[in-house]
Amino acid sequence: MAKVLFVQGNYDIDNPENTSPWMPLALVELATLLNEKKHKANILDRNLYYNNKKLISILKKFTPDIVGMTAYTSQGLKDIMQVSEIVKKNSNALVIIGGTHATLEPKSLLDFPYIDYVIRGEGELALLEICDLIDKKKADNKNILKIKNINYNPMHPFINLGDLPIPNYDLIEVKKYPVATFFTSRGCPGRCTFCYNLGRTLRFYDTDKTIKSIKKVLEKYNIREFTIADDNFANLSKRTEKICNALSKYNAIFHIFQRVDQVQDKVMKNLKKAGCWSMQFGFESGSQRILDFLHKDVTLKQNIEAIKQCKKYGIFVDGSFMAGLPTETIKELKQTENFIKKYKPEAVDIKVFTPYPNTELYNLCIKQGLMKAPKTLNEWAEFGTLKQGSINVSEVPTKLLLETVNELSKTSYLTYFKKAMLLMKNRHFSYCLFKIKTILKTKLGLRKDEQKSLEN
Repeated sequence: MAKVLFVQGNYDIDNPENTSPWMPLALVELATLLNEKKHKANILDRNLYYNNKKLISILKKFTPDIVGMTAYTSQGLKDIMQVSEIVKKNSNALVIIGGTHATLEPKSLLDFPYIDYVIRGEGELALLEICDLIDKKKADNKNILKIKNINYNPMHPFINLGDLPIPNYDLIEVKKYPVATFFTSRGCPGRCTFCYNLGRTLRFYDTDKTIKSIKKVLEKYNIREFTIADDNFANLSKRTEKICNALSKYNAIFHIFQRVDQVQDKVMKNLKKAGCWSMQFGFESGSQRILDFLHKDVTLKQNIEAIKQCKKYGIFVDGSFMAGLPTETIKELKQTENFIKKYKPEAVDIKVFTPYPNTELYNLCIKQGLMKAPKTLNEWAEFGTLKQGSINVSEVPTKLLLETVNELSKTSYLTYFKKAMLLMKNRHFSYCLFKIKTILKTKLGLRKDEQKSLEN
């Protein structure tokens, strides 16, 4: 039996008390699979317990063979560096990193002295093979480096999601997260040039298992709000209809991420009936040329129609935009501004564009000399969280770019009020009170738990 400690790194170690915890569902899925295969896996979320003494204590008591973490191109890389060093100085565990940054930019992780291996792509099969080698006492460097997905090795084909067990949410402290999270699919059929999605494919978990998993969590933990975190959840498929029918039996509300070309009346009716109250769309820009440049494969007319459909069904519109894209002009930035002001999505999330490593737009920016490539892991951590405007790869002057983004971001200040009003309008009175109590209880509970861990 191999022992694995999965650690969800803190998102912002410069301000750890301000991070809002997000269920580490990818780690829950991995841990569930390993436990089913007779290994032993636990999870520590440092967004709940940002305490190095607690981490060291767990390392001493649990004595893991592997410590695994998920890496994103963001400031979260700073905590991966910190945790990796702590692990190496306080245990004999292998440090293995997966996630999008490991897949897209493995070299920066492998160059860091306290990281042993990275897993590129989906981690289930590679991690299971390493655990089996540990179980057989054959986990030397030579054997591990033969495994697909490890470091620069060839990749396994995508796994069959239907074969995965139902995620065991008991592995995390569900009530400590403001919103529950579920996956029903992986991937996206889109071909956006800024996206890191591998393979441009969309695959689905077993529908019956998905429904069973969601129902179990909703009932066991009395969940009243959740997010379906798929890149694109709903369409005209029987699968969507079946899941929506199952969810309609619960007095719960949920948020989804959605493509604008999938907002047909039948889809919207199913979602509304099921309890969907908020959708996030990647509108990106108010310029059709920019949308075409990004290979969004949608039109401004479809973006507008998505907003109209949500308003028709009383669903909150959460609009995501990017400013300062390569080749973007002042006129095109103004078109984005005009789009937001005219069609008024309830929430506006607009950020200065920063490319993900080794995506099409990243490579274009490097080739055209619009920015310099980070080299070290620390540079990548700063790259993912640079102050808006520090990297400007567009044709818009930086001062104007920042002024525009800051001005449009002000519309987000009313987001919580708008959400509350929509909830009240849809007669979720008891939920509003429940949510306030949950937030207060969560904050107070986290402080008490943090104090206890410091005392220990």
